[in-house]
Amino acid sequence: MPDRVLATARNVAMVLEEFKPRLESAGLEVVFPETSTPTLSEEELLRLLPGCFAAVAMPDAYTARVIAAAAPALKLIARSGVGYDSIDVEAAKRYGVWVTTTVGSNHDAVADFTLGLIINVTRHLPRINELTRAGRWQRLAGIELRGKTLGIIGTGRVGREVAARAAAFGLRLVAYDLYPNHDWAASAGVTYLSLEELLSQADIITLHAPATPQTRHLLSRETLARCKRGVYVVNTARGELIDEAALLEALGSGQVAGAGLDVFAQEPPGEAQRALIQHERVFATSHCAGAAVEAQRRSAEMALEEVLRVRRGERPRFPVPELA
Repeated sequence: MPDRVLATARNVAMVLEEFKPRLESAGLEVVFPETSTPTLSEEELLRLLPGCFAAVAMPDAYTARVIAAAAPALKLIARSGVGYDSIDVEAAKRYGVWVTTTVGSNHDAVADFTLGLIINVTRHLPRINELTRAGRWQRLAGIELRGKTLGIIGTGRVGREVAARAAAFGLRLVAYDLYPNHDWAASAGVTYLSLEELLSQADIITLHAPATPQTRHLLSRETLARCKRGVYVVNTARGELIDEAALLEALGSGQVAGAGLDVFAQEPPGEAQRALIQHERVFATSHCAGAAVEAQRRSAEMALEEVLRVRRGERPRFPVPELA
C-alpha cells in the first residue's frame, strides 16, 4: 500500500496527472482532505496527518501537537507558498521533519496584485464601481501616482518586483529593510531610509516583510501617527504586520486615506474585523495575491519535487532558514 501525501494545497490537483507516474514509482499517493475550509485546523490535522509521509500545505495549523502526533512517519511539510509562520519549525526540527517553501514561485503574481491594490485604493475604483452599478454617475477624484513617494517595507523578491513595476508609474521609491540590498537599490533607483524617515515621507506604504515578533504591528497607532496625513496603506504580506484596530481608527480620522488589504490577522476574518473590511475606503481581498494560475502551478510543481527529493533520501532544495 502506498504512503500518503496529504495535499491541503488544492493547486496540487493542477499538476497531479503529470506527477502521478513518478509519485507511484516512489510508492506515494496524494490524498485531498474532504473539507470546505481553505486551511485545516489543529484538530483536523490531528485526524488526517498521522501515517502520512508528507504534507503539501497551505497555512494550516502545524502545531507541535500535530507534528508530534504525525511523527515518525511524517518526513516533510512542503508549504505551497512562501510563508510558514503557521508551522512550528522548532517542533519539526525536534522530530526530524523537513519544512520547505516554494520561494520564488509567486513573487511576480504578488507584485502585480500589489500594484493593482495601489491603483484601486488611490483612484477609488471599488467605490466608483459600486456607485456606477447602483445607477449613480459620480466622478470621484483620486490621485496620480507620478511624483508620489512609495515606501516599500521589505525588499525581498516581492518588494524588488514591486519597485520595478512602480518605477514605470513615475513613483519615487524609498525602502526600509533590516538587511538592505544596496547593490540592488543603486541599480533600481531606490533609496533606503530608516523606518522613521520612510513613514514621514511616503504617500503610499506597501508591506512585504515576514511575520516575526519584531515585525508584529509594525504599523501601530504610534507608527501610523508618524505617517503623512492621508497616507495609503497596502498589505499583501501578513496580517500581523498591522494593528487592525489602529488602522480602523486612522481611517476614521483621515490619517490614512485608504487601504488595500489582502491579508488579515485572522483568516478568514471574524466578526471583530467586519468594520475594517466594510469600511468604504478599504479594498479587501481574500489572501489571493499569489493566486495567479501560473504561480499556483509553479508552486505545486516545486512542492511535489521536494516530496520526491525527500522520498529519495535527498536534502530538500528549499528548506526554511531555520533548517538550512
